[in-house]
Amino acid sequence: MVLRILLLIVASAAEDDEANISCQLLQTGLHFSHARTERRKWNVSVANGVCQSFSSIEQEMYEPMVNVTERLGEDGWCTFGGIGTWASNCAIARHMRDSMIFIKTFEEAYNGYMNGPQATPFTLRFPDNRTLIIRDHTYPLDDTYCFLNGWYDFPRAARAELVSNFSYLEEVSDRYCDHLAKTFPGYWNITMADLWTESTSDEAFLHDIQKNGADIGYATPSFVDGMYLHAAAKCVMRGGHRGAVCDIANCAARACFGASPGELLYTARGECEKLTK
Repeated sequence: MVLRILLLIVASAAEDDEANISCQLLQTGLHFSHARTERRKWNVSVANGVCQSFSSIEQEMYEPMVNVTERLGEDGWCTFGGIGTWASNCAIARHMRDSMIFIKTFEEAYNGYMNGPQATPFTLRFPDNRTLIIRDHTYPLDDTYCFLNGWYDFPRAARAELVSNFSYLEEVSDRYCDHLAKTFPGYWNITMADLWTESTSDEAFLHDIQKNGADIGYATPSFVDGMYLHAAAKCVMRGGHRGAVCDIANCAARACFGASPGELLYTARGECEKLTK
């Protein structure tokens, strides 16, 4: 994959809303009042990827996530699983050691909004003069997040391995998170509120630069830093358990690069090899 934190919280938390999975996005946006309504219907259990009630989560939004996970002794993805399926399904995938549980959460949504006349190319130019041509106008944060953290750069064989080999995903995740721990300021103090605030700002920025039919936009240095905060937050959610960052596998399954520099191709559009079964 990131929460507005997260763009839309999927109503599939309720059993009768499973069909609405197309509302779920990788960084799954979240309004906490809505989440409170939906998540009351979920049983708190490791099997469901929800290790504590939503009321408990609200109290811990402003506490460094590493402190929360250490105090509770749980996987942070499960600790915050009541926020949305972006968290709970990663918790389940980590527990079952199967990244496809997480990846398949988003496949139907991608198939819906990555095809059709709305999926027009849009060019993002970054401060280092790199460009990225995307077609995701629903939640373009996914593409910038995957791209700037290098999770679209894997060759085909490595992409497939990240999806099918959980041990390899853990190794790649640990290496990248160790890198961020050394280079990202305030890494160990990141809170869920930090991630929520950053997501809200980044989402608004991306949608603003695409207004009025624009076909090119310019990313700011602060926006680029925000993408690293997203990744760092997902790393610290692992707590002392370390291991897999589900978004890395999802990025590998979601898109690949074509022959043209910076042009992103999408699995949902039939442009990249489908890595899930």
